[in-house]
Amino acid sequence: MARQLARGMGSFFKDCGCVKPTRCPHPYSVRFRDALGQQREESGFGTQDDAIERLTLPYAEKKATAPSVAAARRELGQLTVEEYAQQWRPRQPRMTDCSTGWHADSSINVHIVPRLGSRKLNSVTPMVVERFLDGIEGGGGGRGNQVSIFRAPKTILRDAYGKGAMADDPVKGIQEPEYVRGTVVVPFLDHVKKALVVTASPSRTWRSGRVTSPSRRRTGPTGT
Repeated sequence: MARQLARGMGSFFKDCGCVKPTRCPHPYSVRFRDALGQQREESGFGTQDDAIERLTLPYAEKKATAPSVAAARRELGQLTVEEYAQQWRPRQPRMTDCSTGWHADSSINVHIVPRLGSRKLNSVTPMVVERFLDGIEGGGGGRGNQVSIFRAPKTILRDAYGKGAMADDPVKGIQEPEYVRGTVVVPFLDHVKKALVVTASPSRTWRSGRVTSPSRRRTGPTGT
């Protein structure tokens, strides 16, 4: 028998179409409105208790949030990524115009605005961020460049999430680009000394990757 939920908590159900859905092995789905008032649907819950537990979290958060705060968060979530980035940038006094600030501005203007600028904050999900990273990687940038580019959008989106613009962390679980430095081989001192001796010798030349002595030229007349 299905259990009754409090008003505004949401609902849980099965899409399997079985005659007795409460006894079939198919998972439950839930439908609810998050803290920003957006309707969401999730699936994969094995039991009614699991589904209800998922519905309890956003319901408790909404009950504990003052109406004025909830309204401010919903309004913030309606801003586009570009609009929020423009508000965020002046609030970074530690960024100097000649270094970090320049890189942040470049990332915003060249990458964030064209790819994410028109999207509302409350619609940015980890999947959206992953597609953003795929676009950067497809552009041919190296790993080090990708790390530098992603630093600004990650900071901006985390800042918006912390202020309540999104119900969930948009960069949670994202596999961020990682720059791995190449292995540096340091030669032994004996090898360096031998190389210096060879290069300093005037009587040797390099030919076909080997050190050889220059051939002697005969200056006299040749015999018949």
